[in-house]
Amino acid sequence: MKLLLSAYACNPNHGSEEGNGFNWLWESAALGHEVWCLTTPRGRAALTKLLADRATDPIAQRIHPVYVAAPKFANFVYRWQPGVYLHYIVWQYRAWRTARQLDAQEDFGAVHHVTYNSLQMASWLWRLKKPLLLGPLGGGMVAPKSLRRYLPDWFKNETVRTFISNLLSTFDPNVRQSMRHAALVMAANSDTATLARRLGAHRVALTMSVALPESFRTTTYQPRPALAGRELRILWLARIYPRKGLHLTLAALGQVDKRVKFHLDIMGDGPVGHLVPDWIAEAGLQDRVTWHGSVPYEATRAAYLSHDLFMLCSLRDTYANQYLESMALGLPILTLDHHGAADFIPDTAGIKVPVQSAEATTAALARAVEYLYDHPAELEQMGRAGIAFAANYTLKKLVAGLYQQAAELAPELTGLVLQSKPAAVAAASV
Repeated sequence: MKLLLSAYACNPNHGSEEGNGFNWLWESAALGHEVWCLTTPRGRAALTKLLADRATDPIAQRIHPVYVAAPKFANFVYRWQPGVYLHYIVWQYRAWRTARQLDAQEDFGAVHHVTYNSLQMASWLWRLKKPLLLGPLGGGMVAPKSLRRYLPDWFKNETVRTFISNLLSTFDPNVRQSMRHAALVMAANSDTATLARRLGAHRVALTMSVALPESFRTTTYQPRPALAGRELRILWLARIYPRKGLHLTLAALGQVDKRVKFHLDIMGDGPVGHLVPDWIAEAGLQDRVTWHGSVPYEATRAAYLSHDLFMLCSLRDTYANQYLESMALGLPILTLDHHGAADFIPDTAGIKVPVQSAEATTAALARAVEYLYDHPAELEQMGRAGIAFAANYTLKKLVAGLYQQAAELAPELTGLVLQSKPAAVAAASV
C-alpha cells in the first residue's frame, strides 16, 4: 500500500520524538508499504546518509522522504515555548499543501500521523479525506498539584502549558477535526484516551507507544550480586527536565530509614541541572548520591544491568522510554501510579505508588525502598517479570502489532496489514 506518514520529528541518529518518527518510517516500510514521509529538514543530513548507505536494501528503497520547511519567521519564534506551537501549526499547514499535491499523484491508501505525538498538536491531514490513523498520542496528562513543590517554576512549566493546551483544544479547529475524522486514535495512556473521546474521537485504542531494538534487550535474567552486606544500588536516568521528578525522588530517599544502605546514581543533565546539588543537600544525601551528568546512550545498557532498582517518578509523562529499557534488562521499577506508567508497567515488574499529598507520597516511596531492601528475592521476581513483558515490545512487533490492531478496529485501515510479507524484513533502530 502507498502510505503517507507525517513525522515532523524524524532523525535516525536521535532518540525520543525524532527517533520515534524514524522507527515508524523504517518499520512501516519493512512491512512492505511504499512510504512517503513528511518531515522537517532538521534530520535531512542523517536520513539522507542512512538511506544512501543502505541504498541496496529493499526497505530503504521503499522510503521517500519529503522535506517541508517552515518560513523564516516561524523558525525565529521557535526559540520560545509559545513559538514552538506556532512553528508547528505553520509547518502543518505547509505539510498539508504538499500532501495534497502528492496525493493527487500517488493516491495514498492511508495517512498515519506519528509526530509530534501530542494530541493538542493535531494534524491538518484530515483534509485529505483519506483513512487517517493518529498516534500513539500523548498530551492528556496533567502534573498533580499536590506535588507542585517538586516541580521547579510550576507556573511556567505547568500553568502556562496547561493554558496553551486548553487553548489549542478549544480554539484550534484542527484538533477536534483530527479527532472526529480519524479512523482510529491510538492513545498512549488513559488520560489521553479520555481527552480524545471528549474531543469527538469515534474510535480510541489504548496502545503502547514505546519499543526497543531487539539488540537492546536480554532474553534471560542476569542475577545481581546478593544484597546482604552491600548497598542497594538505585538508578535514576533521564534528562533533568522539571517534570521528570528528580527533586521528588531525592526527597523520598532522604526519608528512607538510616539502617537501609543504598546509593543513588543520577545519570543525565538538563535545564534544571543547576538545582541538583541543592536538592541533594536538602535531602541530606551528599554521601549517598553520585551525579554522573550526561552519559552516552551506549552506556545506559550497562547501567541498567549494574543496578538493583530503577527509580523514575515523573510528574507528567506520556510513557518514559526508560521504563521499557529498564524492564528489558531485568531492572525492577519504583515509580508513581499515574499516566503511562499506570497503564504500561505491570504490577509484577515493580512498585507503583499512588499520588497523594506531598508528605504521603514521599513517605510511601521511602517505605517502598525499605521494603525492597528487606525482601531482595522480590527484586529478582520483578526483574524476570519485566523481561517477559518487554519481549512483546520490540520495534518490529510494536509497529506490526499496532497496524494489525488498527485494521481490526477500523475497516478503513485494513490495507495497513499486507497479505504477504516483504522479502526483506531486517529492521533499523536508533
